[in-house]
Amino acid sequence: MPQGPTLITPGGSGRCRRALRALECRELLEGVCSRLVYCSRDMVVVETLVKRGVRVPRHSHEGVQATFVIRGRLLLGVEGRGAEELGPGSYRVIPPGVPHWAEALEDSLVVDVNAPATPDRLELARRLGAGCG
Repeated sequence: MPQGPTLITPGGSGRCRRALRALECRELLEGVCSRLVYCSRDMVVVETLVKRGVRVPRHSHEGVQATFVIRGRLLLGVEGRGAEELGPGSYRVIPPGVPHWAEALEDSLVVDVNAPATPDRLELARRLGAGCG
């Protein structure tokens, strides 16, 4: 029988919190460090630490992206919607192909959930040191 995904919950047991902290963080841009939390053909989940003042340039994805702010404050700009400040507990869903950008107003921890696992997100998973699919 196939094994299901490993569930890592930030508010869960100490073992889960240690497991999440143990995942390797890779610097993708200066001041932006990401860890692959989960990857399958259905979705890619990435935790990202963004240093205050760092701007993630305008880009888009082939699939849907849900961005959750865990800690800090983030200015998220989405084409056609303008820019909006997000704080802990806030999230936004960005439709496929819609350009967006972000700027950390303070050191921030963000979780991005991308679905499905499109080629651009599978490439990100590869860059973060894991293959999936």
